[in-house]
Amino acid sequence: MLKEIRAILRKSGFEIGEPIFKSISFDIIAKRDELVLILKSLINIDALRNEVARELKILGKELNASPLIIGEKSALGPILDGVIYSRHGIPIVSLGTFRDFILENINPLVYASPGGLYVKLNGELLRKMREERGISLGHLARIAGVSRKAIQLYEEGMSAVVDIALKLEEYLGEELIQPLDILSFEKLDEERYPLEMIRGRSQELEEIYRKLMSIGYEVYLTLKCPFEALSKDESDVFLTGITRDNTSIRYKALNFRILRRILEKDAFIVVNHIKREEIEGIPLIGKDELMEIERREEIKKIVRERSAI
Repeated sequence: MLKEIRAILRKSGFEIGEPIFKSISFDIIAKRDELVLILKSLINIDALRNEVARELKILGKELNASPLIIGEKSALGPILDGVIYSRHGIPIVSLGTFRDFILENINPLVYASPGGLYVKLNGELLRKMREERGISLGHLARIAGVSRKAIQLYEEGMSAVVDIALKLEEYLGEELIQPLDILSFEKLDEERYPLEMIRGRSQELEEIYRKLMSIGYEVYLTLKCPFEALSKDESDVFLTGITRDNTSIRYKALNFRILRRILEKDAFIVVNHIKREEIEGIPLIGKDELMEIERREEIKKIVRERSAI
């Protein structure tokens, strides 16, 4: 599936970035002009865990990107073409739907929700057509097989199940079903990791987290990504690595270099003992050095100087 996703993206002119080692939260970051996609493929979409979805939503909001899952099936059956699904607030589509969207700019019309398949109606047009033709709420309700209140709610913007929407379209002779925007289908509400969860993982991680927060950064932990955090202030977002294992720094830096190129965000890695000031063009900051920093501008200065080496 990933091979086909890459081919679709390249055909449509996307620049592709993939971690050297597989990331848990995502497989590919792709960019074309101002559009940034964070993509993950799953055979069974029921395998998407809440903590992974949490990080995808953080990445989407803080990096001004759109997370999307491409899947094949769920416990209920195959992922249908032309339908948007969701798990934990992340939109999910089939490979065919993804291909149509990327190559043909075709958005789906249908979304899956508990209770069935639904569509978004043009409520304003529905009301206009009913009033212009002198059709009562009760009569239209009988045609659709719903209550008068349901017709009122459709006119106010409530979604309808597919068969009811088709009955309304057939009776009025108008297209009422509106395309769905895959990239804004779900609101990306962020959920930070609570401090208790950070404490349970690493005292060192907690110390660095607290330090970055104390000098004015908002810190969003992304522990299932190739980087451990996003450090953000009013003007910048830094990909932030935190590692104790000096033997793996080069691989982490290579991942950072790939993602920095696609995302156009600066990065730095906090290490226990600093022996050099950068690796693969990614600035290194010693933990002791970080603990002595009192203003976040100092980090920006370090990143600028060490990135230029």
